[in-house]
Amino acid sequence: MAETEAEKPQTLAEEKVEQEDQGEIPMEAAEDENPTIAAPHEVIVAKADETLAVMESIEASEQEESEEQEAVEQTPEIKIETAPADFRFPTTNQTRYCFTRYIEYHRCIAAKGDGASECQKFSKYYRSLCPGEWIDRWNEQRENGTFPGPL
Repeated sequence: MAETEAEKPQTLAEEKVEQEDQGEIPMEAAEDENPTIAAPHEVIVAKADETLAVMESIEASEQEESEEQEAVEQTPEIKIETAPADFRFPTTNQTRYCFTRYIEYHRCIAAKGDGASECQKFSKYYRSLCPGEWIDRWNEQRENGTFPGPL
């Protein structure tokens, strides 16, 4: 049994204790391990400095939070909507619904004029349903007189 204990490698703590016993630890390391005690007024000043630094960091974080809240409050609320359900188009394919709303908008504009507020809902509906490429192509076709729909 004594042989197995002697064969075990020493831990770092055991090595350090052994070095202290033999006086192998350098003086600088010994000074670091046993720091001198500061005068009471130095401790108070150090604690005051730490407290001041903590308070400044808390105030800075509170100020950042209030600025973030102001920025959040200043952003306008965006309301995202799409066209309401239309029972004429019960399927998930909304192509005909898009085309119908485009035609309804242009019929409304033709009947009531460009500034009609009643027509704006149709504009919002077809713009939310139709791809932009289709709208551009249909607008070009209307300008050229080749639009296939009944306006």
